[in-house]
Amino acid sequence: MRLILFFLLYYLFLFWYGVNFLSFSIVEVESIEKFPLLNLILNVSFYLFGVNDFALRIPSLIISVFNVMLFFNIAKYYFKKENDIFFTTIIFALIPGFIISSLIINKSIYLLFFTLLFVFLYKKNRFFSYLLLMAGVFLDKSLIVLYLGIVFYSIYKKDNFLLVLSLILLTFNANFFNYKIGGKPKGYFLNVLGTYFLIFSPLVFVYFLFSLYKGFFLKKDIIFFIAITSFLVSILFSFRQRIKIDDYAPYVLPYTIYMVKIFLKSYRIRLPRFRNSYKLLFVILFSSLIIFDIALFLNSYTPARKLTNSFYFIKPLTKKLKNKNIDFVYCNNTKLCKSLYFYGIKKGSKYYLKYNKSSLKVSIFHKKNKILEIDVSKLNTL
Repeated sequence: MRLILFFLLYYLFLFWYGVNFLSFSIVEVESIEKFPLLNLILNVSFYLFGVNDFALRIPSLIISVFNVMLFFNIAKYYFKKENDIFFTTIIFALIPGFIISSLIINKSIYLLFFTLLFVFLYKKNRFFSYLLLMAGVFLDKSLIVLYLGIVFYSIYKKDNFLLVLSLILLTFNANFFNYKIGGKPKGYFLNVLGTYFLIFSPLVFVYFLFSLYKGFFLKKDIIFFIAITSFLVSILFSFRQRIKIDDYAPYVLPYTIYMVKIFLKSYRIRLPRFRNSYKLLFVILFSSLIIFDIALFLNSYTPARKLTNSFYFIKPLTKKLKNKNIDFVYCNNTKLCKSLYFYGIKKGSKYYLKYNKSSLKVSIFHKKNKILEIDVSKLNTL
């Protein structure tokens, strides 16, 4: 009952925050264009609920609820105590990367759902898990990482059928999406590492790295192989090319189960008088996670505001334009225009809107004359 109450309040807060403070951002427009399933899901939502923020946010939140339910049921295979299952599920829901993917329009939450559903079915009924793997081969190019992780797992378990199946699906996926690896060596490694810091929160990410190392000495299962393959491939590719973290993070997040399992095992094998250091470690990690989550929602007042600004300025910008009777625009940035059209600004040739991403300024032109300049970094719904 306590867990149900926690998640009821958790999702009510996420829904309230998403509808009232987040805008349909440029980043989300790009995500929809690159993942057709998102467009289909949103069109169904708009048909049912109208074109508004409620319809925009509700699909991701619903899938997020299913993810929590799947994770909870998967955790039952790893923990015997009910409190351990509850605790692990709550930690999973508090990971910043999970919160972000639940709030914004992005493929990550759907890929995470696919991964968790596969793991659950694999443990429950392997035949249906194989069918799911086959059904997802043309879903997204990032599934190649999932198939690769399963290849390594099947080699480890000496499961010839799963090995052949995953190799075939990997080949089909790579060919269908024309998967390429290229680029000259560049310094994207630190960018990717920084993004993982954001996904897990800094101190929890350090513990994640430690738990990956410790995982090699424990009994390894499919979650371990999927997570470590995804993480190492993303790090390896980052030395040569800029990668999209949403192609890898959904396969890493389920490793939260291993992180908690390793911590609890280390804690419980010690006598009570020798557990104080682990209690302190837990307090530090959990506190840092909560503080980071709070900073995530109040990013207008943190250094992260520049990274997420486009999620907050569209609504105020629309209001400002309407107050100036600027109702018809065309833009140098088509994605920005699509965001504005969502909130009632119409497509037209009367006004030209130019968005400078580096300076975070929007200039409005009428007959080639600049009539208005708006610093969008100062526009915020928070």
